[in-house]
Amino acid sequence: MGNLFLQEKENWLAWSIWGILGAFLTLYVGMSTNAALFIACSAIGVLAVLTWWMQQSKRFGFARAFKICCYVLLLSALPAVMLVVVPSGELNHFDLIFQSITLFTLSLLVCLICSWIARKPKQYY
Repeated sequence: MGNLFLQEKENWLAWSIWGILGAFLTLYVGMSTNAALFIACSAIGVLAVLTWWMQQSKRFGFARAFKICCYVLLLSALPAVMLVVVPSGELNHFDLIFQSITLFTLSLLVCLICSWIARKPKQYY
């Protein structure tokens, strides 16, 4: 039957550690390459590993996985974007706004896909 009526509490410390490790990775990639594409790929790589782990454990519903994916991706990508992409000085305000909206939209799409993959399968009783 699994945990039919048991509500699991979130371990936000564990998800924060995942996000901090992702932040170190993306910050390292961002400082060494200064390319937004590589920053995004490294943050999505961390999210892909987390998605694989969540899918293997089969304990996460779609909404819970979406919450976790958004949190980890935000923690992973934000420091590299703020320290590498924004202060580069090559972008005017319109380009910065456009890239921010594009990054937000693509991040939301990636989180939706990853949480759909990580969700637990339906159980028939």
